[in-house]
Amino acid sequence: MEKHGFTLVELIAVMAVMAVVLGFTVVMFAQLFDFKQHSDEYSIGVRTVDRLIADFRNDVRTYGKPEILSEGDILLRWTTETKIIEYASESGEFPNQKNILRTVRQEGQQNRQETYRLPDRTTWHFVYGKDNNAGFVALSLWTTPQGTETPNLDELDPFDRTIPESLEQRVDPKYAGNWRTIIVRY
Repeated sequence: MEKHGFTLVELIAVMAVMAVVLGFTVVMFAQLFDFKQHSDEYSIGVRTVDRLIADFRNDVRTYGKPEILSEGDILLRWTTETKIIEYASESGEFPNQKNILRTVRQEGQQNRQETYRLPDRTTWHFVYGKDNNAGFVALSLWTTPQGTETPNLDELDPFDRTIPESLEQRVDPKYAGNWRTIIVRY
């Protein structure tokens, strides 16, 4: 006699295999979603830092030597006859996040502001060239990896970092990618 249909054991076995395949698929999609979210956050952080560096470079080239301030929230200032350009520190959305706020004040016009939302645990340091008269100013950005301490940025000399031999001697290679520096001539 010919058999028509499936037994209960066969149906349960097929359903169990399908449940395992579905479980692997759900885990895979969750990991892909998490990867995409982290890569989006990273690319937004990189673009923000690139915008900050471009604006900093343009300001130094346009307005010359800035006034680097060490007290209060204002970090950097250019003063001309008609404009004041300031870079200031402000708290971010997260406890360890700080942002840089660029403000342009011009007589008779509304203030223009741009906020650079930097990656979590990012610190910065503005410094003049050697002897404060070398015609250079540098912006160093350090993103602290999870589980490590933020270094004292005064100890990291951005001008020495541009020399490959001293870079290998002064900066731990596993953290070299966390330190970005832009040096601009004024």
